Amino acid sequence: MRRLLVVLALAALPAFPVAKEIIQLQRDLAQLQDQIRQLQRGFDTELAKTQQLLNQNLEASGRLATALAVLERTVQGQEKTLTAPLASASSRVDTLAGQFQALRDAVEEMNSRLGRLQQQIVDIKNIVSTVPPPATAPAPTQPSQPTPPVQAETLWKNALRDYQAGNYNLAGPQFNEYLKWFGATDLAADAQYYLGEIFYQQKQYEEAVEAFDQVLEKYPEGKRTADAQYKKGLSFLKQGRRDAAAKEFREVTRKYPHSAAAAQASEALRGLGLAGARTVTKSSRRK
Repeated sequence: MRRLLVVLALAALPAFPVAKEIIQLQRDLAQLQDQIRQLQRGFDTELAKTQQLLNQNLEASGRLATALAVLERTVQGQEKTLTAPLASASSRVDTLAGQFQALRDAVEEMNSRLGRLQQQIVDIKNIVSTVPPPATAPAPTQPSQPTPPVQAETLWKNALRDYQAGNYNLAGPQFNEYLKWFGATDLAADAQYYLGEIFYQQKQYEEAVEAFDQVLEKYPEGKRTADAQYKKGLSFLKQGRRDAAAKEFREVTRKYPHSAAAAQASEALRGLGLAGARTVTKSSRRK
């Protein structure tokens, strides 16, 4: 029995430390499982928050897409509504610019005429005061000359007023009438130029070319020559005749390099993909 007890006691000695290690392992395992459960709960919580944020973003994206579609339809509607008024306003601005230029030219011409008239009055007074009256002689028989139906100044003012108001159907015949009766006056070149402008504004570009040609042929030294040749080039361009237009623009820059028309012609050449002005040996007046 003693031996048996000793053997049993010796056999039981190693079991104590082993059981202690197992208990420690069980505790560690329980702690690890508790940490895993905590991590799982935290992961579930964050996943729920993420899902909620994702749903909110999806709803916001849907609302944004709807708002963008409404905005696009509104912009398209506004664009259709504003296209016609803008086109009309642009055309009106071009017309007003031409009328303003005509008015400015008329004022300059009127000032020039007044200065010449004043000088003529002074000269006449000087002549009258120094020359004795001639003896009375029978007046020679003169062939009857047609009389203009209206005074030159009145006809010019009426034509210019209708032109500036955009009443081209009235202004055109009056400018023609002015040229018929007063084609040798200082304002004749202006009347011929405005006829070209009327045809140009009415998109009758072939007639505009002929009218501007008349300015170049009849009044080559007038103040309207450079502008007439530039507008002739524009009339060719409107007809799709790029080479003829470029030739006229180059003529303007060559003949009148310091004029406003030359700057506009250079800009037009750049718009055609051309640059500079080449010398043209033979001037082109009619194509």
